[in-house]
Amino acid sequence: MTQNVEKVLIIGLGMIGASIALASKSKGIKVIGFDSSKDSIQYAINNNIIDDFSDSIDQINSKEFCRDIDLIILSVPPKQTLDVLNNLKDIWNSDTSITDTSSVKNHIKLEGASNILLSHPIAGSDQSGISSAKANLFTNKKNVLCDPFNCDKEHYEKVENFWKNALQMKIALMTVNEHDLVFAMTSHLPHLVSYALIDSIRLSNHDVEDNAGGGLKEFLRLSGSNPEMWRDIFVLNRVDLIKALAGMQVSLNNLLELITETKQIPDIFSHLELLNKELDEIKSYKEDKF
Repeated sequence: MTQNVEKVLIIGLGMIGASIALASKSKGIKVIGFDSSKDSIQYAINNNIIDDFSDSIDQINSKEFCRDIDLIILSVPPKQTLDVLNNLKDIWNSDTSITDTSSVKNHIKLEGASNILLSHPIAGSDQSGISSAKANLFTNKKNVLCDPFNCDKEHYEKVENFWKNALQMKIALMTVNEHDLVFAMTSHLPHLVSYALIDSIRLSNHDVEDNAGGGLKEFLRLSGSNPEMWRDIFVLNRVDLIKALAGMQVSLNNLLELITETKQIPDIFSHLELLNKELDEIKSYKEDKF
């Protein structure tokens, strides 16, 4: 079995799936697409995003159909990922490698699948849908691989080579537990907070009109992301998200006490000095880690 990908099948032609398709085609890889929306398939054909398409998951779930397909990529909402994988059981342990793009992994539990390696390409935007696809969306971005099913070496190398060579991504390896906790803190929590901030402004009954600064505009951008996908993420990763949210709540309470001068502080410190120290530590951590 070769580790090179010459033909890829992408299930889900939203912004991520269609961007993978465009990047693949730019490298001379033949792309087959499937989406539950016939309009998305037609758009993909009309705009040269894919070369051909499949009619159904049932058609894909066949070793005969997939005999010359090197890699299948699931780019569907997180909750659907497990369902689709289970609907492809007839091609488990075949020469066709299978991966996904979900930002939550803990719910993906399978047994006896030696050709499945989980992936999380870290790229995206507040935009969604096939019309937002970009061929260079993933260039020089990071992709986290998780191998909870101990896939065969040949499949691991094929998936890794695809992300590195076809999409020009940097590769990292994590366990599922590490992945979900890290991204609960660095991705899922910021999106959750963006919804909370916009909701707090709504509840204040004040019209900010065009007075939003750069910081608020970034929160507005985050809160405009695909609600279906983020609802799934919040539910599926709720345990790690609760941990991250609890940690943030402690930090917010700490800052609130400093700003309102209710925290007991030794005489040698002023509230302003301690607040500056607190903010400097946060800034230093951000510069070191991101």
